[in-house]
Amino acid sequence: MKKIKVEQKTSNDEMTIDLPSGVFSYLGIIFIGFAVIDYAASRMGTNLTAFLGPLSQFTPIASGLIGGIFLSLRDQSE
Repeated sequence: MKKIKVEQKTSNDEMTIDLPSGVFSYLGIIFIGFAVIDYAASRMGTNLTAFLGPLSQFTPIASGLIGGIFLSLRDQSE
């Protein structure tokens, strides 16, 4: 039988998750999440933004772009 030496890692660097740390980060994530939900709901036949009339077909794109802009603002402020 062969003996194997096992080393335990004491650093937790591999298990860290970078959480958003600012208002722009949270707003960006919320806008992108809304874009995904709005797109999925519209593909299933439910229009979440029917009050906007014909512009409602572009709300997933617009909210995704706004969320991306907010996330990029977070990167510039750090």
